[in-house]
Amino acid sequence: MQRQLRKANIAVGQTDKSKLFFFIDAQEYEEKIKNYMNKTNAYQEITNGICPLADNLHLVILLLDHLLERKDITKEQHKKMYPNIKKLELAHIYFNLKVHKPDISVRPIVASINAPARLISSFLDQLLTPIYNYVTKDITFINGIDVVRKLKEYQQQGYLNSTTLFIVFDVTDLYTMIPRDGAIAALTRFCEKNAIHGKIGTLKISTVIQLACVVLDTNSFAYKDKYYRQIKGGAMGS
Repeated sequence: MQRQLRKANIAVGQTDKSKLFFFIDAQEYEEKIKNYMNKTNAYQEITNGICPLADNLHLVILLLDHLLERKDITKEQHKKMYPNIKKLELAHIYFNLKVHKPDISVRPIVASINAPARLISSFLDQLLTPIYNYVTKDITFINGIDVVRKLKEYQQQGYLNSTTLFIVFDVTDLYTMIPRDGAIAALTRFCEKNAIHGKIGTLKISTVIQLACVVLDTNSFAYKDKYYRQIKGGAMGS
């Protein structure tokens, strides 16, 4: 079947936000990807043709060793974030079709499960997500039952009436529209506001920011026999 699809110049992939698959003319699919990359200007080609994996690994190890030497992280934290050299590989990008959108655009997915900074990213996620969830619990819907419960509370407070409007905001290209400097500045403010004795967990705010920066600095991937670096926003994917 794959041979027949290639012969017919048909691309196959998974649709966004579902487990369904799509079939599309390969040229049309590539055109959508090209338009997306040109529109967002989020990706910069590494024109020297050299795989950035070794440089990314060097940056990660250099930072972790430096933080350990300064006692900004513990040996256990250093080990938890240290890259698995045996499984190391450069991330790659693929694009899902957003068939739930009128123009059927694409969503980039960066598969970086074995990238050098992957374990740092996971560490930061485990560190920051519980704090974020606590801070935003009053304005966040966890699931459908939570929506019903909060609407009931809203009604009991006298806010829900015949003139109440429900508004949906759809942020276009969220992961590739946020300026890097703005994201780091927002993270810094978040940490400063929610730190306890100047720390997030056991880490100084400056350490959290250094770790976040190296995740962004090493956000590189392969696509169509070329190497790219994401220069806006962050990676969405595995």
